[in-house]
Amino acid sequence: MKPRTKKRLDLSAKIVSIFYIVFITMFAFDTEIFSVGFLIHLFPTVIFTACLVIAWFKPKIGGILFAVAGLGTIILFNTYREFLPFVSVSLVPVIIGILFLVSKNK
Repeated sequence: MKPRTKKRLDLSAKIVSIFYIVFITMFAFDTEIFSVGFLIHLFPTVIFTACLVIAWFKPKIGGILFAVAGLGTIILFNTYREFLPFVSVSLVPVIIGILFLVSKNK
């Protein structure tokens, strides 16, 4: 794969992951702000932000973490029951993980 294509894959993975983190953060605002429920709903945001920070410097490890976190959302959020939540919540981090892994594959 050309170095230019690898850079584009890496950049696209970073951009998509930032948009995904903002999307997941919006779910926290369905509770009262600065309550315990708000902090609990921000927990996935913290996990995915940590995955992004790790992936920014170590793309292979971060790609694996994103993929594992995406698989974890399938179990924790029961997104396997319906198609739209599965695609919007669980499949995106798996795709981000694959993008990070492919962008740094030698």
